[in-house]
Amino acid sequence: MFLLLGPLEARLNGEPLLLGGGRQRSLLAVLLLHANEVVSREQLIDAVWGAERPSTIAAALNVHLSKLRKLLAVGGTDVALVTAPHGYALRIDPDRLDLDRFERLLRDGRDALLAGEAGVAAATLDEALALWRGPPLDELDLGPSVETAVGRLSELHLIGLEDRFEAGLQLGHHAELVPELEAFVREHPLHERARAQLMVALYRSGRQSDALQTYREARRLLAEELGLDPGPELQRLEKAILVQDPSLSGADSRRNFRRERARRLVIPAGLAVAAVTAILSLGPSGPPPRGPEPLADVLLAGASDVAIVQPETNKVVARVPVGSSPALIREGDGSVWVADRLDLTVTEIDPESRRVLRTIGIGFRPDDIAARNGAVWAFDREDRVLARLGDGQTWDRFQHPDFGSVEQMALGDEAVWLAGGTRLIRVDAATGEIVSNASVPVQVDGLALGGDDVWAVSGSAAAVFRIDPLTSQIRDRIPLGGEPGGAAQPLVISADTKFVWVLNGGTATVTKIDPALHDAVETYRLGVGRGSLSLAAGEGAAWIGNAFDGTVTRIDATTNEVASISVSAYYRPKGVTVAGGLVWVSVDDDRA
Repeated sequence: MFLLLGPLEARLNGEPLLLGGGRQRSLLAVLLLHANEVVSREQLIDAVWGAERPSTIAAALNVHLSKLRKLLAVGGTDVALVTAPHGYALRIDPDRLDLDRFERLLRDGRDALLAGEAGVAAATLDEALALWRGPPLDELDLGPSVETAVGRLSELHLIGLEDRFEAGLQLGHHAELVPELEAFVREHPLHERARAQLMVALYRSGRQSDALQTYREARRLLAEELGLDPGPELQRLEKAILVQDPSLSGADSRRNFRRERARRLVIPAGLAVAAVTAILSLGPSGPPPRGPEPLADVLLAGASDVAIVQPETNKVVARVPVGSSPALIREGDGSVWVADRLDLTVTEIDPESRRVLRTIGIGFRPDDIAARNGAVWAFDREDRVLARLGDGQTWDRFQHPDFGSVEQMALGDEAVWLAGGTRLIRVDAATGEIVSNASVPVQVDGLALGGDDVWAVSGSAAAVFRIDPLTSQIRDRIPLGGEPGGAAQPLVISADTKFVWVLNGGTATVTKIDPALHDAVETYRLGVGRGSLSLAAGEGAAWIGNAFDGTVTRIDATTNEVASISVSAYYRPKGVTVAGGLVWVSVDDDRA
């Protein structure tokens, strides 16, 4: 067994294995940090010797590698140091490395939390945390290039501790957790998740004033050190404590957050405490629906919000808090719809009042959503499920083997269009039955409806196709100007009444197509990093959300002017849509 979660150790049949001197131990540590990966000679030299490398560094590295091979062989381990074309790799069974065991247990513990099995989660996380023996590799003199990998271990440890606190709160152990949480917050005062957990534990222990003081300390520290206010989750939690919201009692804390959301199906919008979503379960007796919160300028403070952009000013004018992990956002049936892949919910927002109307549990991961003619549609490609919610509170589910290949969905008055690979599926919106299931000659990478037309984009063909909505046959092909299968990678398509827009992910460009001219009339370079991009057309422009730099780019369809709008300083746009004369951007923290 090789141990990285503390001082470097190796044990064989319970007995310690002598690992040699400092350089050799450092070399082994670097290879273990990158177990079963190829590490170049230069990486090894930089990590072990840094700037103090001797003139005979090549020979010195060879000597230490040779000693390490002998150590592993003589020691009787089943670990092998192999030479690769561009470096060296340490081949080791993951069960022989405490880091791999810890990461596996951490995942299992989190899965148990999400499954509502707090007892299992607590036991699993206890087992994971017991593998830690101290600061990882603290006794070794490793170069700056290894700091990122070692820092990642420390971050995983903190995540494991916070997950364990969460499991304890779900089990009702709030009083016992207070001392541990207080010590953790003293050591990591800017960790808002742990501070929220401490506030909940204090409140449930009858210490409401101490819980509020914990919030005030966070507000002071964030202002002094970062010039920031507490995040929206902490702010909402403070408000819930001030009004002694019943949902803070912990009566429902043992129930799984996802399962509860799915079971209730339609949840009246209330006070959301996203930082402790797996701790709190909000019932129908919560406060009235939330409205938008005004912003001082353009920066979005929250980690799970919808930013509202005013097209005339290119400014973020408000934000609406939603869910835990908002991703897809769509306009339909006079509302804005936000899919949350963590909560397994769909949230409806009224564009006029900018208020959350309802949150609908769906019971599976919504990979896409659409709404029209009084019905909400969603699909999950993993479970191959297409679901429809009508006037009631029950989802009608339709399954088909070909739904597993679906990547895109577009909704018309009479049909739901699904596309993936070379399949183009038309589903009757009234009955949910498949009307046609056609194989098309190109791979479909994006799907959109514009007017009475169905539009598809294919990266392999470097073209946009107009599809007959009655026959499902391709009736028009408009080339995008690049080489088929080339670097442009057209992946996303959107259409309005006048133009069709295509987002080319590989080159961070947007192509504007005029169907009347049967041609691509403009190509725009976004001038931003190639992050995860989203696209929507409306209000006389194309709008591109960029998850690389926290911006939305506006391309004016008439003047061709390109303008960048900052919607978040810290979090990332996940989706964009246009509704009610405004642009709506779902924003989530994708760093976790």
